[in-house]
Order: sequence, then C-alpha cells, then structure tokens
Amino acid sequence: MNTPTSLRLIQATFILALLSAAASRAAFVDKTADWCGGGDTNGNGTAAFCDYNEDGFLDLATDGAGWTGVDGTRFKPGGPQGCIVWADINNDGHLDYALVHGPGGHYLGDGNGGFTAGTRPPGPFGGECLAVAFGDINNDGLVDMFYGAGQTNKDSLWRQDPEHEQKWVLIGGSAGAYCRGVLSCDFDQDNDADFYVSNYWLCPNYLWLSDGKGGSSMSGKAIAGSGHSIGAACGDVDNDGYFDIFAGNFAHPGQPQSRFLRNTGPDGNYGFEDKGTCGVAFQESYASPTLGDYDNDGDLDLFFTTAYGHNAPRLYRNNGNWSFSDVTGAEGIPRLGATYQAAWGDVNNDGFLDLATAGRLFINKGNDNHWLKIKLKGDGTKVNSAAIGSQVRINLGDQTLSRRVGDTVGQGSQNELTLHFGLGIHAKAIAYEVTWSNGQKQTGETEVDKMITVEMAVP
Repeated sequence: MNTPTSLRLIQATFILALLSAAASRAAFVDKTADWCGGGDTNGNGTAAFCDYNEDGFLDLATDGAGWTGVDGTRFKPGGPQGCIVWADINNDGHLDYALVHGPGGHYLGDGNGGFTAGTRPPGPFGGECLAVAFGDINNDGLVDMFYGAGQTNKDSLWRQDPEHEQKWVLIGGSAGAYCRGVLSCDFDQDNDADFYVSNYWLCPNYLWLSDGKGGSSMSGKAIAGSGHSIGAACGDVDNDGYFDIFAGNFAHPGQPQSRFLRNTGPDGNYGFEDKGTCGVAFQESYASPTLGDYDNDGDLDLFFTTAYGHNAPRLYRNNGNWSFSDVTGAEGIPRLGATYQAAWGDVNNDGFLDLATAGRLFINKGNDNHWLKIKLKGDGTKVNSAAIGSQVRINLGDQTLSRRVGDTVGQGSQNELTLHFGLGIHAKAIAYEVTWSNGQKQTGETEVDKMITVEMAVP
C-alpha cells in the first residue's frame, strides 16, 4: 500500500524536527572558521593551550600554526607553533616552552608575547623525540623534564641545576623503549614528580618514580596498559582523590587494548588496578587520549583520536562507576579522520571545555551545570611559579574532585594549565584544598561559576 503524499511529508517533517532537536542538544559545534579567520588550525599532530601573553584569553599552539586569542571571541595568526609543552622554566613568572620536534629548544617568555632562546639539555633529541613532560623531582622549586626520545635516541630524565655548567644534569635514561607519550604526576603523593611513559611495539610501559632527591627508579612491574601504546591521559576518573591513568593503545586483533588503571591510593600502596576497557569499544586504530569534564557533571570524560582513517576519533562520556558510553555523534562531533591532536581548553571563558582536534576547534555550547576554574601561582622559590605538579581537591560530600597542573596528554599535546572543575547541580560556595608540589597545604573558599587565582601563601 502506498503511503499518501501528505503522510510522507508529515513523517519527513517529524524526522527533520528530531534531527534539529538532537543537534540543538549536542554539546559541540565546529567553529573553526569563525575562530581562525576562515582557515583551520593547520595542524593535525599536536595542540597545546595556554595564555602565553597573559591577557586572560587562551592561545593555541599546533604543529602547523600558532594562534593568539582575541577577547575570547576569535584567534589571530601568530605566536609559538610546533609540538610545544608549556611551563615556567626559569621561574620569572612568565610561561616558557620546550619545542619538542626537530632541533628542539627552550624559549623563555616575557609575558607580553615575546620569547628568547634558553638553554636546553644537551641532547641529542632530533626528529624522533615525540613527547616531553615537566615536573619537579627534587623539590627545589625548579621544573625538571623527561624527554621521550622515540626509536633511535634514549629516553632521558634531566634535573635543572642553575649552578651546573650546562644547567641540566642527566639523571637517567633507557634505550629502545619506543616512547610515544609521557605524562607527569605525583601518583604516590610523596611530593615529587613521577613520569608515566607510553611505549610502542608491545614494549612495557614504564613508571619512573622519583625519590625526592633528584634521582629516580624505573619500574614497570606494577603498571598495566602495555601494548602498541601511543599516549596516555591522567586524572581522577572515579573521584576518590587519587590520580588514575588511561593507557591508549593501537591494537591489532588479539593485542592489548586500551584500558583504565585505577590508582589504589595509600591502602594499596599507590599501585594500579587494571579496570579494563570500561566501555571503550574496540577499533584497531586509536592514537591520543585526553581527559576532561566536557559536560561539567563532575566526572572526567574521554576523547580519543585515531591513527588510521578507516576508524574515527571517539568521545566517551563518563557514567560513573568505571563505565563509559560513546556519545561522539550525539554531542556534535562528526566523523573525523586520522589525527594525533587532542587538547581541552576553555577558549571563550564560559566555564565549559572546548576541544582542539584534527585541525579543528569545537566550541562547547554548555548546559546548566555549575563550574569552577582555579589558576595556581607558585612562589617561584619553593614551588615553580606555574605550579606545575600542584594539585587541588574539592570535597562534594561523597566525591572528591581532584585536578593537577601540567596536563600533557597523548602524543605531544597539552591541556590548559588552569584547573577546571565541573560541579553539576552544586551551586553553593565551596571549599578547596591546594597541595603545592612541595607538599604544602593551603585552603580557601569561593563562589562557583567563576575563575579564581590562588597564589602560594607564606607559611
């Protein structure tokens, strides 16, 4: 029986209405053209957000272009570009950066958008260096750094020493580990930076545990997640106050898939429990993961890119209790091609995280949930001025939201350094606790739906 023309029109109109409603509910919209002057971010490998010129608006460095934020409404061309990791290397209160790929180098910022060459570790690093992470391993207030050197050079850990002839002292290294990504976090809460290294070619992933005296020990025996690892992301996935790991793996059928590693905290000697995939569906090709609370419900969500174009990057929403759901299309992320680029940052200062990936900028339309952003400033003596490695916790009754400064993710990308907390329906003033990288505690209280700056107090 043929359907009457009028009924078909009603059905089509209904379907279009449903699609329109779904699109309006989606979290993200592609605003690359509006923000980048009709172009794109001209990069597909890395992205790093920061406010390098200290005007209160995020800037963006990609492997193909540099973009400077203008009034939280658009970018203009210009600024550092390449595979970049941000920190205040010389503790002058202005952000500096390490250029990871190619000849590499350190560049010291003046806070106004200018940079001069600094002294880097003597290397060599070359084109095989794919990732760098900063962290203070000996509590002298200066950031040290781990270079993941790729396939031909050694991975190396360097301690910053202004009195040394070359300024940097080699602490240790390893050869043939095939590092693709490295992240820094004080996993064991002993007030020094540790490093989780993602290795390719089915090599074990390593956890470098700092001893607080400028030395380090390498151990992979307690760390799952090994495989064709390209990168990892770190965050408190279950809101218990301890920092967990998502290990991102490219996996041919039968090989180790990506997985979540739960930090067991002091009761488990800060070991890691393998929680498995937690709903992250198998596809052969994954690349760079990054964690961020895009819907401001208090749980960290996962965005995960792909290395091969026959697969696609995925957005997974955290449902709580170690369960994740694929919401890519529902939240407005189209089918994207192969990319290693993935970073979160609030470019328009509305309290909701935006996403740079695949050469595009996706703006978060937000919702009714509340939020808080906290920018930390160390004293530049006991704690590095950018507060790399420092942590903030907010207790919301049955949950403890935890964030840390210095969020390198995946293969060579970096999230915004300002800490972002989604608070869900919590609208009242909240108390927060800062654990500075040297272990000093500091508490405060603030209203929600705002950004605050917390400077290290004199004890």
